[in-house]
Amino acid sequence: MNIKNKTLKKIRNAVIALLLIFIVLSLAAGDYMIKYAIKRGSVASSNIQDSLTVSDDAEQQAFETRVNNTRKELRAEAQEWSDSTPGETLSITSFDGLKLNALLHKQAETSHLWMIGVHGFHGDMSSMFPYAKKYFEKGYNVLTPDLRASGTSEGTYIGMGVPDKRDIIQWTNEIIKMDPDAKIVLHGISMGASTIMLASGETDLPDNVKVIVEDCGYSSIWKEYTDKLHQVFNLPPFPVLYTANLMCKIHAGYFVTDGSCIEALKKNKTPMFFVHGDADDYNPFYMLDEVYEADACDKKEKLVIERARHTDSSFAEPERYWDSVWSFIDKNM
Repeated sequence: MNIKNKTLKKIRNAVIALLLIFIVLSLAAGDYMIKYAIKRGSVASSNIQDSLTVSDDAEQQAFETRVNNTRKELRAEAQEWSDSTPGETLSITSFDGLKLNALLHKQAETSHLWMIGVHGFHGDMSSMFPYAKKYFEKGYNVLTPDLRASGTSEGTYIGMGVPDKRDIIQWTNEIIKMDPDAKIVLHGISMGASTIMLASGETDLPDNVKVIVEDCGYSSIWKEYTDKLHQVFNLPPFPVLYTANLMCKIHAGYFVTDGSCIEALKKNKTPMFFVHGDADDYNPFYMLDEVYEADACDKKEKLVIERARHTDSSFAEPERYWDSVWSFIDKNM
């Protein structure tokens, strides 16, 4: 009996030791994942891009080359527009004490039309200049913020839309202070699109926001990270994503599970236009239907750009893209 008890005790201790090792390694892996993904200056975005499949179809390759050339041209034109158009840097202090900056291009004559352009993952305000230029030419005042931990704004960890939704609402209220009669369009790409979808579910999103244009956002951070764990590291979500959820709260102040656009859209009351390229494998194309179907507002439309990859839609078919956007805005403004 004594020998048996000693054997059972050894087995128990070994199991406990293995369990502790598993927990420590899982926590370390989760910590690494969060720092890899959302810490300012990480290389996650470029590594994800490198992991994406390159099409072996010659026609698709030619299409993507044309899109990339168009992107370069339009971005150069937009940067020139921003540099040559009088702009003003605005700053706010976020709810958690970060200084956040945005660039305002205001019309010379009074206009009550406003656009807030929200950039994507590891981007900054300049990536929204091609979109801002289009709105400005339509008579809109345009505000392009740097999200937290991006560009000129403070912060160590990217918000993935969760704290950023509060920042966007704060920027919206800043516009209303300047112009109580403002009619505002929120237009975001990728993570910026998910940010404004998350904002759409907030009860204090001002009524001055008349239209939301989301371009290739993810349906939830959890699904996005699950996809990237498989795509980049060939790992399942358990256990790394579960411990990363905790580490995200410790480091960045929010849980990965807080970022569900699907749940937010169930409370949305703002007309929303959804855009996605059907060749998008960064924020997978299937997510379009997930967010579109979740949207509780009956004033909604979606646009699919064939062959377009991530954030390529406006560069793949500029005329169709903008004709569709303006049509939706005109109907709902």
